[in-house]
Amino acid sequence: MLTSGAKKLLAETIRGTSQNPEKGLRERLLRGIRDEAERRYRLSVSLEAARLDEVYRKRRERLEAWIAERARATRPKNSSEEKAARERFLSQAVKEAAATLLNRLVLLRHLEALGLSKPAVVTGGWNSKGYREFRGFAPALCTNGLTDATEGMATLLQLVFDELAIDLPGLFGDVGLTRLFPIPASLLLEVIERLDDRGLASAWTDDTTLGWVYQYWNDPDREALDAKINGGGKIEPHEIASKTQMFTERYMVEWLLQNSLGLTWLCMCRKHGWTAEAETVLPVLEARRVEWRARREAGELALDALMPIEGELEDHWKYFVPQPLPEDAIAKAPETVRSLKILDPACGSGHFLVIAFGLLTALYREEARHQNTTITDKEIAESILETTSSALTSTRAPSRSRRRRCTSRPDHLRRMRVSGGSTWSPRSSSLGICRRMIRPSFFYGAI
Repeated sequence: MLTSGAKKLLAETIRGTSQNPEKGLRERLLRGIRDEAERRYRLSVSLEAARLDEVYRKRRERLEAWIAERARATRPKNSSEEKAARERFLSQAVKEAAATLLNRLVLLRHLEALGLSKPAVVTGGWNSKGYREFRGFAPALCTNGLTDATEGMATLLQLVFDELAIDLPGLFGDVGLTRLFPIPASLLLEVIERLDDRGLASAWTDDTTLGWVYQYWNDPDREALDAKINGGGKIEPHEIASKTQMFTERYMVEWLLQNSLGLTWLCMCRKHGWTAEAETVLPVLEARRVEWRARREAGELALDALMPIEGELEDHWKYFVPQPLPEDAIAKAPETVRSLKILDPACGSGHFLVIAFGLLTALYREEARHQNTTITDKEIAESILETTSSALTSTRAPSRSRRRRCTSRPDHLRRMRVSGGSTWSPRSSSLGICRRMIRPSFFYGAI
């Protein structure tokens, strides 16, 4: 579980502080990648005057063609508007490259912490087991500081990314123009070292971390828009995504799921004459809640002190609000948990899907116990991802009403191809397989 201290440190790591936003990786990446692009491609002068070698000339031509195409689509009325559009699209390309790198390293750090990517590369950085082994196997790629200032780390990471791209192409494959933006060695070192801070340890085993990173990344843009609106300004179409994309905290998601999916399950149990396991903990939770509130009102507990939760079953029902079960809801309840359908119409980082996966897994197991049957974790995951969960998500600003359906299919259940191999588990499924539904464009905003 993400601790409050780790959450605060994560916010400071990603977006900096209000007094010093430059301290955050967001600003460091945006500025560093932009400066490196300016240096490598000499963007401040014309292509002819830049006198680039063949490789960088072709890359700059590709970058400029991409920018020019999008600038023309805005139908600028004059050269000033065209220049502004070109600058905006260049900034978006830089933001995409920066966000993609950070997102990749964050998710890789997740996989390493969960034992799904071995040996570790990001964990420990240049002292990691993966990097030390790489130096032993391919010393020639790690010792030439003249051609690779990262001493082989960039090469190793690209190898890992390419392998993960087999199962996670939306994030680790070719994303936009990301490959056209080189990452300075010092910047890569800083990002890896800061993500390896011991204070962030609890973040790497918490399924909501990717969502929080997404939130902290987008906060500065949303705050700038708030200031613009408060000053009487108008939001442009390309700014809508930054204003509307918000991350939902875990307790909100759990409350909503337990009082919708959980309520449906109780109706199903009543319909079949089963005694739901929740009935053994709901009275206990309510009695403890009453006692906790009384102690808090008496000043014995801090106002923000959390009531203790004991065991997995209590955790799945801690926010459920006891209520009468409507007769029509019981009569129309699904016959089996396998027939439940969950649709997240704006899935963002997949937070609802991840937590719904955990609750559904528990309900599948309980149903099997009621039916005196057995079901494996793999069978549960296949059923949930094949028939139960779907998500809709927009890859552009909402005003364009362009949406893509991302429905998990059985072939998405291939084992994750990570260095050293891995084994399947429900936890890895909730973090890994559900995340496969998410396009990286959510992370940096609409393009």
